[in-house]
Amino acid sequence: MNRHQKKHSWAPYTSDIQKFSVYPSIRRPEDDNPLRVGSITVLNIDGVDESGNGVAVFKGVKVIVRNASLGSRVKARIVRVGPDHAVAEVLEVLKESYVDY
Repeated sequence: MNRHQKKHSWAPYTSDIQKFSVYPSIRRPEDDNPLRVGSITVLNIDGVDESGNGVAVFKGVKVIVRNASLGSRVKARIVRVGPDHAVAEVLEVLKESYVDY
């Protein structure tokens, strides 16, 4: 073999290392959060956080709704999605709360 011939059929530093790894590949689901920015959903406000914002749970994800009162049912638009929660704004109040506080 002379010096101009390739020694390998693949480049060892640019190849996919996972193919040669002894550890299994772990793939996270791409769609683990059902909420998207801009999506509109109907939420029941079940709690209030320390800032006075309404808190709801939608498909296992905590949604913080600005300016929503406890016990109300609102139509809200998602404005920000985080890894464990989402933030929404009220578009329409469908049912007022009966709680006075």
